[in-house]
Amino acid sequence: MGNSCTVDDAVIDFTDTGSGPVVVFVHGVYVGGAIWQRVVAALGGRVRCIVPTWPLGAHLPVGRDVDLGAGAAARRIVAFLDQLDLHDVTVVANDTGGGLVLAALGDPSLDVSRIASLVFTNCDSYEHFPPGQFKLVVRLCRRSPAVGRAMLAMLASPVGQKVFLRAVCRTRLSAGERAELFGAFLTNKSTRAQAATVTASLDPALTLRAVDAIQRFDKPVAVVWGTEDKLFPFSDAERLARDFPRATLITIPHSLAYVMIDAPQELASAIVDIAAAS
Repeated sequence: MGNSCTVDDAVIDFTDTGSGPVVVFVHGVYVGGAIWQRVVAALGGRVRCIVPTWPLGAHLPVGRDVDLGAGAAARRIVAFLDQLDLHDVTVVANDTGGGLVLAALGDPSLDVSRIASLVFTNCDSYEHFPPGQFKLVVRLCRRSPAVGRAMLAMLASPVGQKVFLRAVCRTRLSAGERAELFGAFLTNKSTRAQAATVTASLDPALTLRAVDAIQRFDKPVAVVWGTEDKLFPFSDAERLARDFPRATLITIPHSLAYVMIDAPQELASAIVDIAAAS
C-alpha cells in the first residue's frame, strides 16, 4: 500500500508490504522505488518490504529549502528508520544508494543501531562516488547547473533512457516499465533540476570517511554483485567483503549493476537469508 512521511522537510513516498523481518531499500539517482518491484515480488511476502522513493531524482519535487546534498541524503536514511520506529532492519542498497548507506555509517553524528544487517548490490564505495563514467556529469552539474539540467534532460529522452539502461541491466524494459522506473525524472523539469543538485553533491570524501566504520560494523553483511558490470568494479565488491568483519560475497553471473532487475530471485534469496540471520 502507498504511504508517505516527512523527513527533514522532504516528503518521502513508500510502499509497505509483507510481514516478518523488516527490509528497507535504498535506490540510486534518477530512479525510484519501482526499481525493486521484481525483488519484492520474488520475496513473496516472506519479509516486510519498505520501499521508499528517496529524493534522488525520480521523486516529486520537494521544497526549495530542502537539503538535497548527498550528506543530507545519507542522514535522511537513518532519520527515516527513526520516523517509522523500525528495529532490526536489513538495509538493501544499490548504485548511489550504497554510497549513501556507507556515508551514513561514516557519519559520527548518526546512531545506526536500528540497522541489523546490510545488503550491498553493485554500488558506489571508497574512491568511486560516483563511478568514473559519471564524473563528467558531476563536474558539469557543479560548474553549470543549466548545462547539468540539459544533460539530464537528454538522459530522460527515450534514446537516453535506453542508453542508460543498456549500461546497467541486461534485461530489456518496455516503455511502460521505464516510465515507472524513472518516475518524475522523465516528466518534471523541477525534479530534474533537483536531480542535478543531487548529482553535483556526490563526493568520494563521504564514502572514504566510512572506512573505519566499515571495519567496526560487526553485523551480517551480504555483498551481492553482478560480475559483468562495468560501472562498479568487482574489486570494490571484494574490498567491501574483506573490510566488513562479517561479510559474505555472492557473485551473480550474467548481471550488470541492476542486479534487482537482472537477477531478482538470487537477490531475494540473499535478502531472506541475511534477514533471518540478523
